[in-house]
Amino acid sequence: MTPSRSEGDRYGVLTERVMALYEQGEYVAALALLRAERATLPTYRSDLAHLAACLHARAGDPAAALADLRGAAVEGAWWHPRLLLEDDDLTPVRALPGFDRVVTEAAARSATAQAEARARPPVVRRPAGDRPVRALLLVLHGAGQDAAQAAAHWTAAVGHGLVLVAVESTQLSTPTYRSWPDPEASAADVAAALATLPDPDRRLPVVAGGFSTGGRAALLCALSGQPVPVAGVVAVAPAVWPDQTAGASHRPRGVVVIGSQDDLLPTTREAVGRLPDVRLEVVDGLGHDYPGDFDHWLPAAIDDALGQP
Repeated sequence: MTPSRSEGDRYGVLTERVMALYEQGEYVAALALLRAERATLPTYRSDLAHLAACLHARAGDPAAALADLRGAAVEGAWWHPRLLLEDDDLTPVRALPGFDRVVTEAAARSATAQAEARARPPVVRRPAGDRPVRALLLVLHGAGQDAAQAAAHWTAAVGHGLVLVAVESTQLSTPTYRSWPDPEASAADVAAALATLPDPDRRLPVVAGGFSTGGRAALLCALSGQPVPVAGVVAVAPAVWPDQTAGASHRPRGVVVIGSQDDLLPTTREAVGRLPDVRLEVVDGLGHDYPGDFDHWLPAAIDDALGQP
């Protein structure tokens, strides 16, 4: 299921507004906003039903949350079981009669969709003209994003002499929400993308980069050396846990940047602290997002990751 660009843009604006209210604890206002616009975003039926269920539960009405999930499921919505079973917002909903049936139906649809999931070809950008190529930058998108969105953020690397290869995950949490929860599946997606490149590209030193869950996947790729050895890593706000960086078989150089207002900062600081050759930069006042000067910052970070002046 591929949304139109305009629908995708409107979905992005709506969820930003709803999540801003969520962060303020204004759950009823967020539900009203969602209710007013969700019918115009049919491609995102599953995503918006999950969001509405979380808001209902936070507002103290788990029965309404379950009803929202049931109603969406009747219309064909589905979610990967982990989205229903591990989301803290849905804790009171899981105790209700009928929740298990929603999970069972969603799991069956999810399994079918996952078996059929195919990533679009990677987005590849190359330095212009005869400019020497220094390395290959492997970029992994954030959760709910895609390869094209990732490529747009990291394009400054191309002017710095890198071939940019933005990879798209095949791991679906909803019909439209792609992420990187399974390291083995992530490695397979990366390997499939690299296999589309000509031999000279595949012989270049590799820098792994990514945002949020993609940043975590890039770090784990660098630490495991799978599916390809990584010379350096550049991660933005990686959703990484300390136990994921313990006992790494490889010790890449790299840089991690994260905002001082990002909820992931404490766990990211601890996780990166276990990697002696990875430097952590904290941007004052930034939330879970790219730094505003990322285009200017990125080339120097890549030099650090490659160990080059």
